[in-house]
Amino acid sequence: MPILTRYDTPARLPEPTDGHRDAWSSRVGGIVAALTAEHPQFFDPTAGEVGSDVQAPVVAWTAFPATLLEDATSEEQRWAAADASRDVQDEYCEWSVERDDEGVVTRVTFTTEVPEYFHHLARDPDRLLATYRELVGPDVRPEDLVVDGRYQPRNVHNRSTTGRLAHLVQDSNTLEAALRLAAQATVLREDADGHPVTSAMALVRCGRLGDHRRNSDPQIAAAVNDAAATGAEISLQDPVGIYIDRLVIGGMETPDHEDPGTFWTVERGDAQHVLRASYAVPPDRPYRVGDITVAGRPIRFGAQLADRVSVRLTALVRPADHRPERRPCTG
Repeated sequence: MPILTRYDTPARLPEPTDGHRDAWSSRVGGIVAALTAEHPQFFDPTAGEVGSDVQAPVVAWTAFPATLLEDATSEEQRWAAADASRDVQDEYCEWSVERDDEGVVTRVTFTTEVPEYFHHLARDPDRLLATYRELVGPDVRPEDLVVDGRYQPRNVHNRSTTGRLAHLVQDSNTLEAALRLAAQATVLREDADGHPVTSAMALVRCGRLGDHRRNSDPQIAAAVNDAAATGAEISLQDPVGIYIDRLVIGGMETPDHEDPGTFWTVERGDAQHVLRASYAVPPDRPYRVGDITVAGRPIRFGAQLADRVSVRLTALVRPADHRPERRPCTG
């Protein structure tokens, strides 16, 4: 694989000029440069030849927040909790729900778009506004998004779990958080007795690699740490981002026996790099999403679908001859 000339936009979204592409690449490159300086087994694919023997393993996890499973007393309780706030949707995937006048679910929209890309768009306020109007609706105003010259990610159009959302807002759902987690996970760990720490949850706790209760952090950390143990170097595949992997439709049934997968629509990205997708029944059919059942239960919450949505990122693993030493736990 030849040297990467610059980091592409998430899902290779179009940019007006090469200058805009370079600006995004510089934004990502700045994060990566700081991490490679600190972690010798985390590499920058724009800094040299990647090599022909590089591998690209996929790491995938469920979009429903695992942090809500511990205290849930019922399925409906955890679904309601997940639908209630974007602040608990912490698996690099957030969603919002639309309902009709009867309160029946009509559409659920999922996104993995990172806030860093919208800060990039905000360099051109007109472009930011046009993107919001495309994603959310025509009533978005410039003053809703930018205050005192600064873009506000948690604006009136992008902080709720109702209606249409624009991008991720959870503090741990950022591109920098994913890159930092991957870089820090290249460090091998040992416990107080000198035994290697290799299990996913123990590794996250030992190295303070995010939250061990999440689906995403342990999966990412364990995959990277296993590769680092071989002496390899690790990065994330371009276009760097977190992507929606798929919706599992097994056990879903529509009133007219239509394939339930028909109503899953990719709204941003492509089949290999889905940044935004929605689930909605077209208006020419005499029923709504809430009339579709999952395991025999009508869809009353967006979280019922989040149970079936998987999210992924793709690593790059470049064979190398590092001889990493295990370090004590930091937490």
